[in-house]
Amino acid sequence: MSAEAAKAVVRRFYTELFRDLALAEECISPDYVDHNNADAGHGPNVLRSHVAALLHTFPDFTIETEDILAEGDRVVTRVSGRGTHAGTWMQIEPTGSVIHVKGINIDRVSNWRIVEHWGEADTVGMLIQMGVAPFSGRAIGEPPTPW
Repeated sequence: MSAEAAKAVVRRFYTELFRDLALAEECISPDYVDHNNADAGHGPNVLRSHVAALLHTFPDFTIETEDILAEGDRVVTRVSGRGTHAGTWMQIEPTGSVIHVKGINIDRVSNWRIVEHWGEADTVGMLIQMGVAPFSGRAIGEPPTPW
């Protein structure tokens, strides 16, 4: 499989899957592993569960691929996402905030399906946009807790 073909698989995944979770079977290998959540198991259901949880928290979430590079069977994407915080996430009640998040992903593609995934997202930036002071347990603007 060429690097261009691998890019086409990943591009389709980021373009279409968030609108149609049924595509998971077409885009994701039965052996799929998300290395950010390796304990979740294998296969399309791992990714389907992750995307469903994301859409529960941010029902209008959209994702855009800003850059896509490939070498061999590895595809790197720089993505940006946007959505309204309308569901509980990490025990944070909905704030109604529109968040913008950036991320970088590496996906390994084999036989026209994504087999492995590694990804990093600006979670701290998301927390700040939701009005949460990361690492403190306090809302932004709330006075510090005395020692």
